[in-house]
Amino acid sequence: ISKYRGQKGSHEMGEKDATGRMEQQILQIAQGNKDAFASFYEETRTALFAFLLSYLDRQEAEDALQDAYLAAYRSAGRYRPQGTPMAWLMGVAKNTARRRMREGQRETVLPEESWNRMEAVASGLPSEEQIVLRSLLQRLGADEYRLVVLHSVSGMRFREIAEALGLPLSTVLSKYHRAMKKLKKAWEEESEHE
Repeated sequence: ISKYRGQKGSHEMGEKDATGRMEQQILQIAQGNKDAFASFYEETRTALFAFLLSYLDRQEAEDALQDAYLAAYRSAGRYRPQGTPMAWLMGVAKNTARRRMREGQRETVLPEESWNRMEAVASGLPSEEQIVLRSLLQRLGADEYRLVVLHSVSGMRFREIAEALGLPLSTVLSKYHRAMKKLKKAWEEESEHE
């Protein structure tokens, strides 16, 4: 998803190209083209794994990733090109994650893999501050956490997140900014106690 980041003027065109390419891959997957499936997997797996980590722990997310791609492969023939291939794939993954959560009756709180990725982002922080950051992120609600992970860890743009989650862009932006304010406030409270 983030492969087509570039200059501001070329972003929209690159996004359309990537969407068109993914739609073609899905259509080819429906015809049994394994090379198209491999390309689609390589292009989308990082974002999809981060998305699944926002629902499940690391091991469950790894298993769900494979299940989601298998389900996508099987249902590619039912995909209707509408300019939203990533939203379609994330819908498949979301259903897979919810099924796994129902089966295991699990709720996840900051999966270890997500924290490891977040640590890479925050690697410039001293270890004490990394511990505090981890604690702060655990204070976010599931939706807030999901938005922070999708934007900050997987690098998805807000428009991509909105499309993938089926939410208006304004909702994604306001929820993300509320989550960031919540983190800032919690950080300030944490700093006062030191």
